[in-house]
This record gives sequence, C-alpha cells and structure tokens, in this order.
Amino acid sequence: MKKLLSAALSLAIAVAASEYYFIRSSVLSGGGQTAYAYNEGAENPYNKQDDKIVEYDGKKWVQPNEWNTQKIDPRDYEGGIMLFFDKIGLEPEYAKGKVQRVYFSVVGVEEPVNMMRFHFFYDTRLKVRENSKGEVVTAGTSVEGFTTGSAMVEEGQLAFYAYSEERSVQNGSIFTVDFVVPEDADSGEVYPFGLVYVVDDVGKDLFIDRSQSGAGKLQMTYVFTKGLHSGWIKIAGEKPKPALMLGDPNGDGKVDAKDATFVLGEYALRSTDGVTEPLPPEIKSAADVNEDGMVDAKDASSILAYYSFISTGGTGTMEDFLAK
Repeated sequence: MKKLLSAALSLAIAVAASEYYFIRSSVLSGGGQTAYAYNEGAENPYNKQDDKIVEYDGKKWVQPNEWNTQKIDPRDYEGGIMLFFDKIGLEPEYAKGKVQRVYFSVVGVEEPVNMMRFHFFYDTRLKVRENSKGEVVTAGTSVEGFTTGSAMVEEGQLAFYAYSEERSVQNGSIFTVDFVVPEDADSGEVYPFGLVYVVDDVGKDLFIDRSQSGAGKLQMTYVFTKGLHSGWIKIAGEKPKPALMLGDPNGDGKVDAKDATFVLGEYALRSTDGVTEPLPPEIKSAADVNEDGMVDAKDASSILAYYSFISTGGTGTMEDFLAK
C-alpha cells in the first residue's frame, strides 16, 4: 500500500522530471538490486514521545550515483539558504485540543528550484487535520503556480511534492500542516516534527532545478545536509514531577536500602546537627512511611523490612505491606 501511495504521489513529477530521481535506478549488472540504498520504512525519529527536541539528521543524505561526478562537498556552498519549520510555544490553557498551523518555509534561495519532494515526520500524539480540499498538506506561497500534491504515507509521516515547468521557488512558505494538539497536553511537553531524507521505490527526495545544473546540485546537497531545521510545538511551563512513591524518598523509582540510608541521614541531621530546615513536602511524605509526622529510624526500619520482603519474592506496594 505504501509503495502504491508513493507512486501515486510522484506520478505527476515522474512524467516531467529526469528518470533517475523518481524511477528505480538502473539495476547493477548481475546484482539484481538498485544502485542506491533504500531507507523506506525507516524509524520515525520524531515519534519518541519523550518531550525532547529532535534536530534534523543530515547524515541520511546520499548523493545520487547518477550525478556521475566527484562527490560534492556542502562546504563549497557559499549561499545562505535555509529551510525551516516553526518553533511554537503555547500556553496550556490555549493549547489543549486546539488546531495549530505549522509552516515550512525557505529563505535565501539563490539557485532556481523547479522540483521538490519531501517526507515530513511528526510526533503521533499530534493529529493532522485535513484542509477544506481534503489534503493533509497545504501548498504555500513559495510554490504558487506549481503543480503540488500530498498524502499521508502512514500516521506520523506525510509526503509532499511540487514541480513547475517555468516557475522557480521563491522565499516564503513551502507548505503548512494543521495539527490538533492533544486534549491532555500538559506543561513542559514537546511535540517535535521535521523532515527525513527518504529514498523509496519511487525515487529520492529532492530540491533542485529542472536542468540539474552543477549549482543546483550543490545547493541541493547543502539543503539536505546542512540547510534543514526541525520544529516543534512546546507547551509552556515546567513538566510536573511525578509523585514520589511511599518509601522512595530519593526518587529513583524503587524502594531499597538506599532509601533507608537516606531516611537515617536526614534523621541524623535533624537530631544531632541542629538542622531546622524542613524536608520538601513530597520527600517527607515518601519518607514518613508510618505517617506519624516524623522522619526517623522507625521509617528506615520499615523501608528495610519491605525491601527484604520484595527481594525474596514478595509482591505488592509499600502500602500493601504496611497494611498486613
């Protein structure tokens, strides 16, 4: 299904563009394989869902063998082209369940560009809202007058193409995508998105002039190695810290001897060293396992008893253990 979708997406370009970009390359003699490596079906790097920003990985770019020239070094490019996504900050009360438009734009384009194909990946906690034409991607002013098309390859991955026989890309928005932010979006969450260079059965992603001039190849090499910048939607504020488990005052996610040592250390500080500063409420609640209002040796003893219990095959929470 994915191959059929990709083929349909690029059919219009394939008719007009050079064959090597969109149709399988010539088969290596006797090898039975194409002349380039495929990365179709590659992992979506923007779908980690760990609230971390993801930068574009230019290492996936592979120069076409069909250029039949010495490998182009992006450091030879002296232009200032940059293709970038929005980086958006939203307040939690505004973001939840709302539609947020994301722009993919270009600035500093110097060499003519008449053909492009991109694969856009995003955090699947975001949901794409189609435009009034039923399209998942809306072409921008930068490709006004171009033939364009888009499709959802799979959830988390969209594809977009644009080509023209006469026009060239202008500085501005290449396309936009409308996302629905999750209803449960919380402070500190980050939803990343961006491009990944893809080679599939239809061809390779590209950004180049129709004649595939030397200057156009150099600009395209720079774009796919240095000139792309990922984006994200970030919910303002600090991410709430999860509540500490009873018996886990050191917050490492488990109840063990380290927690008993922590409790004894805090008890000693306040009993013999004259420390009067109270423990933070969340730590005190986790340390005061017998709930007598004090953090002392009795709590440490209960923690050690529970740790011994689970270490020898026992199951259940600290609350369950104390209730027995």
